[in-house]
Formats: sequence, C-alpha cells, structure tokens
Amino acid sequence: MTESWRKYLPLTKKKGRSEARKFIVEGLRLCREALLSDWKIEAAYVTEEFQRGDHWNEFEEYFRQRGLSYRTIGKQNLRKLADTTTPQGILLIMEEKYPDLERVNLGNKKFILVLQSVRDPGNLGTLVRTADWFGVDLILLSDDCVEPFNPKVIRATMGSIFHFPVLEINHLQERLKILKKNRFFTLGASLHARKTLNQIRLQKPVALVLGGEAQGLSIEIEKQLDLLVRIWKFGQAESLNVAVAGGIFMNHIANQIFNRKRD
Repeated sequence: MTESWRKYLPLTKKKGRSEARKFIVEGLRLCREALLSDWKIEAAYVTEEFQRGDHWNEFEEYFRQRGLSYRTIGKQNLRKLADTTTPQGILLIMEEKYPDLERVNLGNKKFILVLQSVRDPGNLGTLVRTADWFGVDLILLSDDCVEPFNPKVIRATMGSIFHFPVLEINHLQERLKILKKNRFFTLGASLHARKTLNQIRLQKPVALVLGGEAQGLSIEIEKQLDLLVRIWKFGQAESLNVAVAGGIFMNHIANQIFNRKRD
C-alpha cells in the first residue's frame, strides 16, 4: 500500500500549498494550538517515539476530542515533510480556513493591519503574533508579501495564525478603497511623515498600513491613505525593523481605540 504521507510532499513548497490550500504544522506548541482551534485538520502523523513520550497522553486526548485518527510515521519520513532540522515527532496537515476579502464581514472589524511587501518570514510571523496581542482582528497581505502559511512564518506566529484571518490580496489600492467605504480610517507609517504617532488621536475602526523592510510603503499607497505618521526618534538609527515598528504602532492604536486602562 502506498504510504499516505507521500501525497503531502507538495505542501513543503509554496506552489503546492497554494494549489491545495493546505499547509503543514509541526511541533508540540503549534500542533497543540491547531488542535484546540476550530480549523479543519485533514491528517495527523506521529512517530512511535512520540507515542512513548511524555506528551502522548495529552495529544491522544486532543485527537479523541476532535474525532481525529492519527497515523504512525517513521522519523526519516517525518523529516521529509517537516521544515525543522529536529522534528518533535508530531505533524498535522491543515486546511486553510478563511475565504477571500469579499466574503469577510468588515462591519464587525475594529482594527485591521495591512502589510505591503513584507518579505521576511520572521517579520511577518512576529507581526501576526503581535497583532494578536493588541486586538487586531484581520490582517491583509499584498501579493508581494511572504505567504502566511510558509512554515517559518507559522513558527514565528507561535500559534496566533489560528486566532484570526490573515489573507493574501491582489490590487492593494482597490482593497484600501473597500476599507474606506466601510469607514476605516487608514493610517500609514512613513519615515518622512510630518506628524509623530504621539500627536494623533484615533477612533475605531482603524486600518494600520505598514510597508516592507526595504522600501517601506510605495508612493501610490501613501497618497491613498488618510494620514501618514512616524515614530518619535531619540537616537541615531536610520530606521526600525518593521516588526518592531509595527508593535509600537499597534500598542499606541489599541490603547486609544479600545479605551482600556493600562494595568
């Protein structure tokens, strides 16, 4: 009988994930988050060593609660599907959950993050994780961003990828028009903006728009936004990493639009 895991080998490549709209999740933390989420899991693979380990009872119960059967796989074969050098013995095949933007209800969204040309997987994953912390309920990625289901992105999200939609979109300028029609205030980050972040006051709904590591936002996108702002500077660095800058922006915006007192 043909080994079932082989049909998932295309998912180790971007093209295969895109065509199948499926992706691979591996490791204890991410598999735990996936099993506790409401995302659909097509298949689960575990090694014999994992079944003899300290975490097996926990994950066997997750499988039981989900009504999900698992398959035993050899360590060498697991490595062919896994992206990490030393896999932890558990791997899931997941189906993408969210539809395209046209089928997303923007009326119940209060805080959206829009990213243009963010190509580093670690930066994107960190931005997803940070957005989850600060109450962002939708992330939109321009078509030249790194894909959200890249395994390095997924690992960097630390499971936050399963908490809200992260959508790839075409024609970013047209999508921003849709956000404006839905009464989103579009705020862009720019090093040459006149106003600094601490000078503005915001109300929901807000769409924060960040540019990529190399060039920032394009001129065409900047012209389309309601306001450009920059982060106050006290030292000599020319710029901030996009994930760091995004965290500063999201913290400031969340404190204003959600009207929560700091602990």
